[in-house]
Amino acid sequence: MNKIALTSGQLDSLVKVTAPDVPGDLAGIVDELIKYIFPAAGIALLIYLIFGGYQVMLSGGDPKSIAAGKSKITNALVGFIIVFAAYWIAIAIGEMLGLRTVSIGIF
Repeated sequence: MNKIALTSGQLDSLVKVTAPDVPGDLAGIVDELIKYIFPAAGIALLIYLIFGGYQVMLSGGDPKSIAAGKSKITNALVGFIIVFAAYWIAIAIGEMLGLRTVSIGIF
């Protein structure tokens, strides 16, 4: 039986242990988080908008319930504008600093 002797350097080159695709720097971590945060915020805003619309529709003419529903709709629209602006500000800052582009993972 033939035995093959390997030095540790040869063994290391044959067996490479690599970590899964996990970013090691702060920019990589933020990039990975943004892929989930912006779509989750959009879904939450949509649900909040629908909830406010249902509250207005089911108010039965109660002024307090109508005002609460309108407030929810207004807050959802303001939240949408804030999330939309935050996304484009992040893109603009990334471009100005020469960083890789931010991707949200759904496009």
